[in-house]
Amino acid sequence: MKWRPGKKQFSIMVSVILCSLAIMLIYYVIFNWNSLEKGINRFLGILTPIIIGCVIGYILTPILNFIEKQWIYPLYKLGGVNLKESQYFQKRKKVRKLSVALTMILFFAVLYAMLMILIPQLIRSIRDIIRNFPFYATNLQRFMDKYLDDNPSIRRVMDTLLQQYSDTINNMFKDNVVPNLSTMITTISKSMMSIIQVFLYLIVGVVVAAYVLNSKETFIGQGKKICYAYLKREFANEVIGAFRYAHYTFTGFVMGKLVDSIIVGIICFIVLKILKIPYPIVLAFGVGITNIIPFFGPYLGGGFGLILLIMINPFKALVFLIVIVILQQIDGNIIGPVILGNSTGLSSFWVIFAIMFFGGIWGPIGWLIGVPVFACLYTLARHITMNRLRDKRLPRDTSTYIDAAYMDDSGIVTLENADNSRYYVHNDTSTWRRIFKFYRSKKKIIENVLPNMGSDNEETVKKEEGKKHSEGAQEKTLEQVGTQGLDDYDK
Repeated sequence: MKWRPGKKQFSIMVSVILCSLAIMLIYYVIFNWNSLEKGINRFLGILTPIIIGCVIGYILTPILNFIEKQWIYPLYKLGGVNLKESQYFQKRKKVRKLSVALTMILFFAVLYAMLMILIPQLIRSIRDIIRNFPFYATNLQRFMDKYLDDNPSIRRVMDTLLQQYSDTINNMFKDNVVPNLSTMITTISKSMMSIIQVFLYLIVGVVVAAYVLNSKETFIGQGKKICYAYLKREFANEVIGAFRYAHYTFTGFVMGKLVDSIIVGIICFIVLKILKIPYPIVLAFGVGITNIIPFFGPYLGGGFGLILLIMINPFKALVFLIVIVILQQIDGNIIGPVILGNSTGLSSFWVIFAIMFFGGIWGPIGWLIGVPVFACLYTLARHITMNRLRDKRLPRDTSTYIDAAYMDDSGIVTLENADNSRYYVHNDTSTWRRIFKFYRSKKKIIENVLPNMGSDNEETVKKEEGKKHSEGAQEKTLEQVGTQGLDDYDK
């Protein structure tokens, strides 16, 4: 007789196989993490051009949609052709190719303008800074000497610190830099090769971006089809909604932050040019680029310009600092809210947390995309929590739980109405009263501390004692009744 496993036996067998595979995978990850990490990095290195192309295509998608929906579709509609109708599918494909071509032309035009207009100005300014750096250093030294001559005590402290750190720097240079010059040269040559490799990746990425833009609706439809094919309907709806929210958050924050940073950089350049502050292009470019990083970015850009201007002219540095502070206030209260709005829905604390956490994992890229990534995770956790509260039929408003002490069958009990004998709710005495011993729970202790109390106080004490006596007698009577009731029950 042949053994034919049933559905239950087959399920048990599959579960055992999956558990075994999971255990082997965990073992391999724990004890072979280095080789696994190398394999992941190699795999990502192979896919780097594809990833770059997808990122470029994702960034250019709003431009493509604008060209297609605001320019080309209305032109066809004036001619009596509504491209949104299903019968014009072939024409939509031709329009998409034209839109992709116009988008890529605009992208290369902006890139060419940056390379031919902005980059030469930056190179010229940086070259001037390097050429004049000895003069700036001498100028700063004269200013510091004059200031320290007027303050001898500060000069002694500065001389001690300079002597200490100069010895440390010299020792570090002799012990670490000089013996590793050959390694440093090799690293620099590898970096040059990496730059060439990145340039080739960009070329391939642009080609991939064109294909992504041309077929973006097909990719979206395929992704939704896979979700509905392999997941339950409700869960598939949740997954698609999560991706839709992530798309909204990324486009709203990243694109808005880019536009905001460009506006801040242009305003900074105009103001610095009017005030005749040296190197306005370099300083405005630094402020605009670092403004992309939320919260900490403006301080990084302003700090770089401030250090540079201190060496040139301390008064100009002070003016630049005032300009940056005013500009950041305008950006934070007017420009930023108008462009970005509340695209992430995160408080200031979570913004700082996201920047520090993802910046530590991914570096500068994490500073930029950490906030929208954390916003997606935060919203997902919030959505799950709200669903759990709804299933338990509990309030979902956060303000309801602020004064909550505990929850019983009747619902949430506030701190004001809580029973301290059931759960620890609050302390009867404040911290200051416990520290200075100004408060005592019993009246007799207060009488010992202040023996000369008035007649009113004595009457109050007598009333309290009488009240306690009557309460004690009542409790005794209740105990007797309870004991008698128990005796009757035993009988």
